[in-house]
Amino acid sequence: MKVYIKRGFDNEIANHNFYAAFDGFKQMGFEIQYFNEINDISDHNKEDIIVGYVDDVRTVFSQYRIVPPEIDYPEELQSYLGRRIWKSKLSLIANNPEKWNVFIKPVEDKKFTGAVIRGTKDLMGCGVYGEDPEIFCSEVVNFVAEWRCFVRHGKILDIRRYKGNWRVHFDYKIVENAVSQFTSAPHGYAIDFGLTDKGETLLIEVNDGYALGHYGLFSLDYAKLLSARWAELTNTIDECNF
Repeated sequence: MKVYIKRGFDNEIANHNFYAAFDGFKQMGFEIQYFNEINDISDHNKEDIIVGYVDDVRTVFSQYRIVPPEIDYPEELQSYLGRRIWKSKLSLIANNPEKWNVFIKPVEDKKFTGAVIRGTKDLMGCGVYGEDPEIFCSEVVNFVAEWRCFVRHGKILDIRRYKGNWRVHFDYKIVENAVSQFTSAPHGYAIDFGLTDKGETLLIEVNDGYALGHYGLFSLDYAKLLSARWAELTNTIDECNF
């Protein structure tokens, strides 16, 4: 197994997430190769892990006819959301101001950054030219702090705050219960929780483990999580399963 790491315009590792993965895989002794553009890779084998942006990873998956499932809001975790979430089209929200005061994000991962829509200016940067993407809509909740919980083979590796007030804390029992009830969970993923201004610990979303921010997770744990999900999706052996 080899690991391909994305480089930036300066030929250095493109960002801190990729560097953390590099450090973890290097510690385990795997061969590291680099790429600037995903199509530059000519000798890729199915078990070789791609560490890059979502589009890079999905490009390689498409070569093997792999389509990662949508796992943002798992059916078995609906009770942890604490708010209504539904699907719509961007045009339906953009063209109907009476539907504003709503949080939207694309169903297709990272197509644009999620945002609360309260006025016309909030729509700037949402969507893609010539497309009317499918979106998730959510009732607006005021989260005062947000955390990412990293899970590998059903075990919580760590939880890292990435936004909000460092003085407050989530209810760890709710997080543990959600992880244990996520029976359809992939082998590697992250699950985000937030604490509301009412003191509720709510599920924000689930993030698939093939390409996600590490938010300070130890590099060895991060690399093993990426490997677990890559092996599961490609139906290959997880050489980091130790």
